[in-house]
Amino acid sequence: MVTPVRNEAWILERFLSVTSRFADQIIVADQRSTDDSRAICRRYPKVTVIDNPTDEFNERERQLLLLRHARAVVPAPRVILALDADEILAANAVHTASWRTMLAAPPGTIVCFERVDLSGTPDRCMRHDRLTPLGYVDDGVAHTPRDMHSVRVPIPDYARRLMLDEIVVLHYASLRPAALAAKLRWYSVIENVRGTCPWVFQRRLRYAMHVDFTGAGRVEPCSPDWLRGWEDAGIDMRRVAQEQYHWYDFEVLRHLNQHGARKFWLDDIWHFDWEACRLYAQSHNIAGVPAAPVQSPPRALVRAMDALSTVHRVQRRLRHRLTGRSGPRFT
Repeated sequence: MVTPVRNEAWILERFLSVTSRFADQIIVADQRSTDDSRAICRRYPKVTVIDNPTDEFNERERQLLLLRHARAVVPAPRVILALDADEILAANAVHTASWRTMLAAPPGTIVCFERVDLSGTPDRCMRHDRLTPLGYVDDGVAHTPRDMHSVRVPIPDYARRLMLDEIVVLHYASLRPAALAAKLRWYSVIENVRGTCPWVFQRRLRYAMHVDFTGAGRVEPCSPDWLRGWEDAGIDMRRVAQEQYHWYDFEVLRHLNQHGARKFWLDDIWHFDWEACRLYAQSHNIAGVPAAPVQSPPRALVRAMDALSTVHRVQRRLRHRLTGRSGPRFT
């Protein structure tokens, strides 16, 4: 198992308790966590923590770091699973025929699971009718990830796709809506700074948290079997800590300080009290945040951009319906 971590103490105990029950080794690349993430990792014998020393968010570098270390310390044959700390393997997965199929697959096989977003409570989820490549039966091929939103495992053209729809991964991020909104604001700011998504309405569509996206999937009850086995083992699968502010917020404040707030006036980040967050950060001696109040855009501009974004969203939905286009599917 390979996992990137940055301030994941809210979920890391659960993740490692579960993962230690099926993984031979767990390699965690920690990017300068300031919470208890490293202390939690030290409690699990199967965990090896390596340093991800960069200050910048870069999925390509951290994936290559993790893959390089996994190949150095885990002998072949090996199956590399790549899960984030907020993605928990369902308890019934290891007892399925699909799991045995994965373990017997030849090198050069991409392993795809269903990832469901828990919705409201751990007993409900949104399903998306697609499978996600989260594992690779390793043959040493080069991995060519992107800096953002990258596929986590090698995807060579010759590789067989093993579509294991019996195996479910539970994604906990949406059970912390404030933290998820903070993360999406941070993504929008990063893409603005880097110029990787230059069209502002595309950024606003991609990183909107105030829109009801339940139509993008089917909301339904979770199977009791997804949690039962882990709960029977004494693992708390339900409690989710909520926080007032998140490290993503402080990273956005640092960008506002470095580049000036006006650069981000058109981004969908202004339904949030940045001044209150700035004062909180100052009171906790968090470095790099603005010394003066954040210069927010005029309310009329915020309302106008919201209206234009709604028009863009509706047009895009209608265009997809007329063309018969659906959401992306990995096949």
